[in-house]
Amino acid sequence: MSDFASVVDRTRRAFATVSRLEGALARDPGNRALQINLAAAAKRAQSSQSDLMSISEYQRVEVCNYRLATEEQPTFRVAAVSRSLIEYQNLFSQIYDALKNGPKGKAVFGRNEELESALELAYSYSGSLGIVLFVQSERNFFEGRLDDSIAKLFEVMNIASRADVRQVADELGNSVVKRLHDWSRANLDGGFSTDVQWSRSDGRKLGQFVERDRLGKIVDLIVATSDEKVSYPLLKGALVGGDIETNQFHLVVPGGESYRGRISLDFNRNTEITLGRSYTARLRQTTTTVYATNQDKVDFELLSLSNPADIAAIVERDDE
Repeated sequence: MSDFASVVDRTRRAFATVSRLEGALARDPGNRALQINLAAAAKRAQSSQSDLMSISEYQRVEVCNYRLATEEQPTFRVAAVSRSLIEYQNLFSQIYDALKNGPKGKAVFGRNEELESALELAYSYSGSLGIVLFVQSERNFFEGRLDDSIAKLFEVMNIASRADVRQVADELGNSVVKRLHDWSRANLDGGFSTDVQWSRSDGRKLGQFVERDRLGKIVDLIVATSDEKVSYPLLKGALVGGDIETNQFHLVVPGGESYRGRISLDFNRNTEITLGRSYTARLRQTTTTVYATNQDKVDFELLSLSNPADIAAIVERDDE
């Protein structure tokens, strides 16, 4: 067993003893012997934890103290705690993947990135619910492999406006915004505030306590934020459905791809429309990215119809 693993095991057993004695003292609060034993056990646990932090530095291990706190009587459902931890891991791995490989639209990360950023359970402790996690890292004279990911994690947690949401999406990808939403939502649903404290192997400490109300604001910000992109495709296809009165159209292009939507107010109402006939159609395509769901909603508007033979003239007008 490595030195670090040995200290982790000793610390785990020390905090388990503290939890057992706390339970016994809760049942018999006047027991002086239990009070003395608990004080001694707590001192040993804190000493073991200090040893763990010291040895983590020279063995290049990053340590995360992840604590969940509740406003009401502390109850921690397994499903809620598990969801909080899983979404936290996903957020951390997605940030690491984005910094290593660039922004991603979809919330996925590579297998290597998943393994390189995987958090392992060291031990848990009382006082709300504290869980100590760790990850083996690599460090040269200047920086560690996970330094930027740990720092960026706290930057992402600090979003305060829709502009901040878009900035995270631009820098790290929509995937990180989605992961932040899911982690915040998990803790909000579980009734948790979160205290996240990292002890990096270079000795630097980074941390933040995120209250439940703040997590709710993060969720609301992301839900309220979307991004629109507009393009103007020019397509040849058969008009199989169209009605000026209902403002609906249906265009099918060669190969079977189908476009449905509404007829724009800019459409010339004097245009002759014959269903089943082949046209050159100019569309307005609006793609709305919903950050909370990481999904794109695409809407089409029909701007104009012309005969296929007239496409050259249309392209010429575009170039002017």
